[in-house]
Amino acid sequence: MKFLDQLGDAVKDVKELAKSKASVVKDLTADAAQEVKVLAKEKAKDVKAKSADAAQEVKVLVKEKAADVKAKSADAAHDVNELVKAKSADVAKDLEASLKEKAEELKQKAREVKDITADAAKDITETVKEKSAGAAKDIRAKVAEKTDTKGKAEEPTEDVTTECEEKTE
Repeated sequence: MKFLDQLGDAVKDVKELAKSKASVVKDLTADAAQEVKVLAKEKAKDVKAKSADAAQEVKVLVKEKAADVKAKSADAAHDVNELVKAKSADVAKDLEASLKEKAEELKQKAREVKDITADAAKDITETVKEKSAGAAKDIRAKVAEKTDTKGKAEEPTEDVTTECEEKTE
């Protein structure tokens, strides 16, 4: 029964360790998601503001050119188009650079999550091995004790000892 109790305790320890590691992973994932949301909101505001600025600049340029529409209408249309393209390209470049930066940060967070998960799996494996090895030692000790007290049983052979060790692994 003591072996079963020890095994039950080992299972509880493994479950607790898994829960704590899962909580860390969950927190990191939630933090990363929140950062992405905040960045998206900030960049959306920047794009909106830059678009409004570009539109305002376009309006000003159109008004300036409107006075001389007959002579310079072709040039004004060309200037407006170039300005819009340039502003759009600038906004797109800024947004793309920010998104690439955030993507790298998210990749790093994903690597951290992967490392934490790997560490948790390693900790769980080591805990199970330690508990199993401890339980096997206890069983061998009890078998030896019972064998010594009865005086009838023979010593465990190398095959039996090896078989027990293989089962615990």
